[in-house]
Amino acid sequence: MNKQRLELKLGEINLAYSLYSKSTAKNNSPRRMVMLHGAGVAGELTWTFISNYLQHWDEILIPDLLGMGDSYFDADDHEGFTIENICSSIFSLLRHHEWQSFDLVGYSLGGLVALELNHQACIELDYQSKPDYRVDRLCLIEPALFSDQSLQAAIVFRQSFTPIAANIRTEPDNPDHFIDFLDLVSPRRKSNSKMDLLAVQRLQVRPFGFANALAAVSKYAEALTEQKLNQLMADIPQGLGLVGGLSNPGLLLAQEKIKHHQTQWQIEVLPNTDHSLVYVRPKVVAQLINQYLD
Repeated sequence: MNKQRLELKLGEINLAYSLYSKSTAKNNSPRRMVMLHGAGVAGELTWTFISNYLQHWDEILIPDLLGMGDSYFDADDHEGFTIENICSSIFSLLRHHEWQSFDLVGYSLGGLVALELNHQACIELDYQSKPDYRVDRLCLIEPALFSDQSLQAAIVFRQSFTPIAANIRTEPDNPDHFIDFLDLVSPRRKSNSKMDLLAVQRLQVRPFGFANALAAVSKYAEALTEQKLNQLMADIPQGLGLVGGLSNPGLLLAQEKIKHHQTQWQIEVLPNTDHSLVYVRPKVVAQLINQYLD
């Protein structure tokens, strides 16, 4: 696929992204996908290997979410932002490229953003505002907050994120705070000091942006109600949930709850993987996306 590295200016916001396109794409009805990465790590670093194995899509948008990669909510990462701010920037990007219909893949933080983005798109469709955005198929890979099927679990998770974000802001050079994050999202990961060091180095590239992303998840969880949680799940279109076999068992419970709302929701568990599954099993992840989002 051909790749363009681009930027979209939205006032003080700078949204960086990659656009992959096939030279043989059908001009009338190209198949399109948006891929949203996790907290602290840029889009291309998360999705490049996976996107190389995708088969059915003519165009793929891979944005850097606010505070990460080359995207900035403010110049020095000192100003906080919200999940809604991230969604608004993605909608602006979709509007810029005149995408109304697309498939959506979200991992970790990107999974939470994907859920809210899809929910807002459903509201727009319901009220017939223009332009409408429609998520045709959705893939959620261990989305943030969904560590269980309950609202209480989301609240507990928020309480865990808040001190980590505060510690990173206070001591951005202290690797222990980033290890605390890894311990939270991958408590059963296989012990590997080199892999942990690599993960910490990646997260420390923009520590304040990373802390702001964690704070955004906490703020979102604080405002989350049982009604909103159920609506997020009820709005989900057909698609796929991916969970690591070594990840928190509650992640699988959350996916099973989605299946209660959406009968065309498929769930796959990748054995011997944890929250890092997109990095350690990119070919398998791509094959499953090809299979279930076809």
